[in-house]
Amino acid sequence: MVSRKKLKGKARKAAKAEAAAGGRDVALSLCMSKSLRLRLTGDTGNGCTHGWDPNKYPADHDCNKFIGGVFRTFVESTKSGGTAGFVVGEAVSFTHAIFPDVWNDSASLEWIAAAFISLGTYAVMQGDLFDLCAAAMGFSESLKQHVACYHVGSQPLIYTAKIDDLLWAEERRTVSYLKKRIPCKCLNEKYKAVKSLPKMYTCCNTTCSLLDNSVNLSAMMSCGGCRRIHYCSEECQATNWEEHKDVCKEWRKWNAENCSK
Repeated sequence: MVSRKKLKGKARKAAKAEAAAGGRDVALSLCMSKSLRLRLTGDTGNGCTHGWDPNKYPADHDCNKFIGGVFRTFVESTKSGGTAGFVVGEAVSFTHAIFPDVWNDSASLEWIAAAFISLGTYAVMQGDLFDLCAAAMGFSESLKQHVACYHVGSQPLIYTAKIDDLLWAEERRTVSYLKKRIPCKCLNEKYKAVKSLPKMYTCCNTTCSLLDNSVNLSAMMSCGGCRRIHYCSEECQATNWEEHKDVCKEWRKWNAENCSK
C-alpha cells in the first residue's frame, strides 16, 4: 500500500506540473492574442511599451512562461476577491516553486520587473489604480528587491515596507512611482493632474487605526535605528516593536558596515 506521505508528494508534483503547463498556455496566449498582448505590454495604441522590450525572449522562453503564470495568478486571485498583497504573495510563491532558475538570474528578473512596470503604466492610463496596477507595482518591486538583496548585495534584507507601501499607494504615489521608472512621457499629463494631491505614505504598524494605514508624508516618523520603517505616531512604533526589532537589528548592522558616516 502506498503511504499517505507519498500520495501527498505525488499530488504536490502533479499540482506543480499542472501549474507550469497553465503558465505556458497563458504565456503563449498572451503572445498570440493581440488584445492581451497589448494589455501586457502596456501598448495603448501608440506603440509604446514604456521601456520594456517584449521581444527580447522567444514566446516559449521560461521568462515568458513566468510572466504568463503571474498574469494568470493576478486574474484568478483578483476574481476570488484577493487583495493586492495576497495576489503578489501568491505570484511570488508560485514562481519560486515553478521557475527557480529564473529567480536565480538577475537579468531575467530585471526584464520581468520592467514588464510589470509597463503593465502598471497601462493600468494607470486605463484608470485602474487599485487592482491590477497595485499588484503589478508590488510584484515588480518584489523582483527588484530580490535582485538587490540576493544578487547585488546592496541591502541585507528584502525591504518589505516599500513593497507594502506600493500595495496601498494612493493615486499620486502610484503615478509618481511609475513615472520615475519609464523612459517615455506617457504619464506626464497624468502626473500633472495629480501632483498637487497630498503625499500619503503607509504606516508600518499593521494594526494602525488610520484608514488604510495612510498618513501624510510630512507627519511620518522614521525608526531611529534603521531609518527604513515609518510610522504615523510613537504609539504605532511602540506597538510594532516586537515585530520589527529583529529586522531593525539587521539593518542597523548593515548600515554601520556599509553606509558612510
